[in-house]
Amino acid sequence: MTKYSTALQHSVSERVRNNPVTQLSQAVKSEPRYTPGVLTTAALSVAVERFANIARKGGDTPYLSHLLAVSALVMEHGGSEEQAAAALLHDIIEDCDVSGVQLVELLVARGADQAAAERVTRMVEATTDGQASDWRNKTDWARRKQTYLDGLANKSPGHPALLVSLADKVHNAEATLAQVRSGQSANDIYAGVEFNAKAADQRWYYTNLAAVFGTQLSSDVNAQPLVRRLAAAVEEIFRDVADTGGPQ
Repeated sequence: MTKYSTALQHSVSERVRNNPVTQLSQAVKSEPRYTPGVLTTAALSVAVERFANIARKGGDTPYLSHLLAVSALVMEHGGSEEQAAAALLHDIIEDCDVSGVQLVELLVARGADQAAAERVTRMVEATTDGQASDWRNKTDWARRKQTYLDGLANKSPGHPALLVSLADKVHNAEATLAQVRSGQSANDIYAGVEFNAKAADQRWYYTNLAAVFGTQLSSDVNAQPLVRRLAAAVEEIFRDVADTGGPQ
């Protein structure tokens, strides 16, 4: 073997060893933070069943996409199986004809532990903005949102429902941000009939959400990337929307 061929072989070997795919395969595999079990399958089953005929606002995307995305964000940022399950169900009381008691029953009927089902339901209730049976409209929007903000602010720092709520708001905000980056303005987006408040009021709400999460989750290292993502999205979405100081 010539000196040149030896050097070439060595170079190829080095590239193979330093290839990201090779490095990944050689990396020590870590164990998952938890093993998804009956609670996860129960929550997913309920979500699929109850949200089957609901679409995201302003389009035909199945609502399940939002629930899965929020649950994924929770899992990716230090959440427990119970928090991830609550994320899958965080809108069920608000948007479906299901009460807290009924939600516990639905989860238990699918094999979930009673105590775990109750803890998940308490998280869902803590992230709920009214009941499906409530008459929600433009006139009570500010009251409901202030109540929601107060509820977040009054929870103990690090309360498990905070991460679920944060993940929900991040996914919603980043979906709106994608619309803004495609050329739509916040004023045009929130002028849609599917929204109960215009852009200026939405700015007030999301700015206060970002502030509350920043305070309440300031010690949660895992949640901090989501806190920053929400703050960045809010700033960009409402950059051209006047600050009116609160709901008008």
